[in-house]
Amino acid sequence: MDLKLFVPETDSAKVYQARDRRIELKFLVTPEVSRQVRNWAREEMDPDPHCTPVIGDSYAINTLYLDTPSLDIFHKTRSGGTTKYRLRRYAAESVIWLETKSKRNNVVQKSRTSIPASQLTWLQQSLPTVENWPGDWFRKRIQQRGLKPSALVHYQRFARVARNQNQTLRLTIDNRLAGQKSNHWNIPAQPADRSELCLGGEILELKFHDILPPLFKRLLLEIPLISTGFSKYRTAVSADL
Repeated sequence: MDLKLFVPETDSAKVYQARDRRIELKFLVTPEVSRQVRNWAREEMDPDPHCTPVIGDSYAINTLYLDTPSLDIFHKTRSGGTTKYRLRRYAAESVIWLETKSKRNNVVQKSRTSIPASQLTWLQQSLPTVENWPGDWFRKRIQQRGLKPSALVHYQRFARVARNQNQTLRLTIDNRLAGQKSNHWNIPAQPADRSELCLGGEILELKFHDILPPLFKRLLLEIPLISTGFSKYRTAVSADL
């Protein structure tokens, strides 16, 4: 991903925050179409460096979504806004990514930073535990909005990448989606309670900047797809209401 990383020049800087703006097209595809797209991507694109061949050119993602006690983000109330707040852990890595994500007309804006998993409880502190802590910008936002853990979602992601005019293109397919409500500040690598979420297919996403690149145009000509809207968080909460 082409992230613009805001790195401090001195120790007095207050944030370590990466920001990205891109277009994401989302499709709900059948397992058969998913196999066709995977085969096409293996021919046309490179493996994502985070993938593990042992689980099929994929990697595991565990995401803890935050919301108010009244689920204002889920219900899309005015006070909840349209920005999602989440904590993401890749497989059993010891790093947690703090992320905000908003989407409008397929244009996604994301901000993220990483912290050691051992510092996850620091998000509950009223003041930063150490000066210039990288997660402080996120801590302030969630505390101002009264956000707490709401749902834990797990899935596997097939991912391929390519370059186009100095930008990285990504194709991902998410499957084996599972999730449940959660009020714990914890992101286990192997959750004990895996409530499978019925989607009727797998989630394909094409991610790029500005305009649809020729590579993805060719894919849509070879394998016609219908774009759709889908939210993992909303699906997990709806299934558990």
